[in-house]
Amino acid sequence: MLSNSSLDPGFTLAFIYPGTPEYEEAAEVRYESLYADLELPRALIADTDGRTYRHLAAFDPVGHIVGYARIWLDDGHSQIFQVSVSSAWRGRNVGVALVRELVELAASLGRSDVTLDARVHVIGFYEQLGFQSYGEEFLSARTGTPHRAMRLTLPATES
Repeated sequence: MLSNSSLDPGFTLAFIYPGTPEYEEAAEVRYESLYADLELPRALIADTDGRTYRHLAAFDPVGHIVGYARIWLDDGHSQIFQVSVSSAWRGRNVGVALVRELVELAASLGRSDVTLDARVHVIGFYEQLGFQSYGEEFLSARTGTPHRAMRLTLPATES
């Protein structure tokens, strides 16, 4: 388990892997957080885009997953996807801890930036973490909801 930087003593972070019970539990958090209120099909949580991700989950004190996020690190890209927190755990810095941990991973690999596509109504959340919007607003092909591309420039590392 990873430290959660003392943001909330009620959860811990750990990387999880496809095909495990934890990954299946995280899929439920993703659906509840990202798609259920839009009445979108469960099939949207399937990982069928062929990318290789690192999957990070937040666990409550009894070991249930309460948050999830993933990062794509192939081909020099560092892009965060599907930051999701169960409704009962929102406002307790779970999302902040997930994003910070993935940003730290990208930085440890010497990446110059991290990108993500944010739903318009949560842009402020990412701005508080240092991300900046760029480009025009667009509709997500997956959900049909308005999004903006965002980027966090990482400090240069000394060689």
